[in-house]
Amino acid sequence: MNESIVGQNSQSFQSLLNEAGSFQALNRARNAGCDLPDTAGYSPFSDEYIVRTQRFPDGQQEVVAFSVAVQRHFQGLRLRPRGVRGKREALPDETECDVSAKADKSLRTSIERSKRMIRQRCKAIRADRMLTLSTRVNETRIEVWAKWWDTFRRRLSKIQDFHYVAVLERQQRGAWHIHIAVNGRQNWKLLRSIWLSVIGKDGTDGAVNDSIRGFKQLCMFRKLGGKGRAMRHLIATYIAKYVGKGAGDVGFNKKRYWTSRGIVLPELVTYAHLGADSSRGDAVAAAYACVDENGADFGNAQLFWNRGIGVFWMATGNTC
Repeated sequence: MNESIVGQNSQSFQSLLNEAGSFQALNRARNAGCDLPDTAGYSPFSDEYIVRTQRFPDGQQEVVAFSVAVQRHFQGLRLRPRGVRGKREALPDETECDVSAKADKSLRTSIERSKRMIRQRCKAIRADRMLTLSTRVNETRIEVWAKWWDTFRRRLSKIQDFHYVAVLERQQRGAWHIHIAVNGRQNWKLLRSIWLSVIGKDGTDGAVNDSIRGFKQLCMFRKLGGKGRAMRHLIATYIAKYVGKGAGDVGFNKKRYWTSRGIVLPELVTYAHLGADSSRGDAVAAAYACVDENGADFGNAQLFWNRGIGVFWMATGNTC
């Protein structure tokens, strides 16, 4: 982060922030009525805001607006020694509930990071199809599925270029199946023959299904419009949600998703840097202006707004 941003009109505030330990802790102290000195740099919402955008090859966009205070907080986390990050041992003033809450927060952060990775790579490969690989046997071991998947994608890659984003999901019966985001029409006979050959060595059979059908039914139920390529950004979010299912499972941290090599993500570009007199409304307006200037369609745009920390996110469909 730019050093000039950190120090700009906020030296006394930074000292107060250091004493509190975090921006959230400072806010909690304020809300609890603690006697804290007034500082020119303090406000949970009136702060400098940064608007950044990420444009994908087919025109899809993701834009995020956030306060510099948020950036300052996460920059402080990055500067901590790695041994301190995600620490699970109870500190002298912490209870087991505090430790459990920290562990839960760490897990949720990991899940959101995985979802973001999956979503962005789906958009980068222009995924507009979803496949599902399943088996008749009730196989619950992730390592077995990882072996099957590795064999399957190696064989298929020898025959054709195969860019993919694959995610495991646990079924109600306890077994797993794999959802795969790909681009373009697929040779179903080829896919089935390879998959059945792979799992047949372990004495079972299965199926390769077009899981985009379930997604289309969801779209109809929610009255979401768009056809074909216009739905790519929704498909990316739809498949990313699978990685968060079953977060309480034992062994959740085992590998549950794979992406092909060579997927290049577009650069994250700063669109605007709003001054300290800006508001959260100004930041949201700038995010919309960023999308509008690039000619994106707001139809079926996905939105997220966290009032507590002042973060706004929007994703739009493709333009070509």
